Amino acid sequence: MLKGIITLLVFQFLGECITKLFGLLVPGPVIGMVLLLLFLILKKSSFESLDNAVTLHLRYLPLLFIPAAMGIITQVDIISKEFWAICISLVFGTIIALAFCAKLMDYLTIRQEDKK
Repeated sequence: MLKGIITLLVFQFLGECITKLFGLLVPGPVIGMVLLLLFLILKKSSFESLDNAVTLHLRYLPLLFIPAAMGIITQVDIISKEFWAICISLVFGTIIALAFCAKLMDYLTIRQEDKK
């Protein structure tokens, strides 16, 4: 499992380095996760210690939502002023995301059937 945690930290470090080096606005951990994804795609499999490390971290993932919930609680006055704008943007954003995902699934399904 130590090898898996070190792998995660190395990719996060690489993401942070790329962010600082190129002055990107994307957070380093996001770039690190993309690099990890590319690494796993090229490797075409994972390894057991990485799987164990990820499983351990996923178990405690709900704890990361506590700060967001506290932010909502402490900013109630701002949220109440902008309530309708937030609701409308959430609804339209969800509709756009669903439409995009449906079209993407349609395209991928047709492409898969053409290969057969």
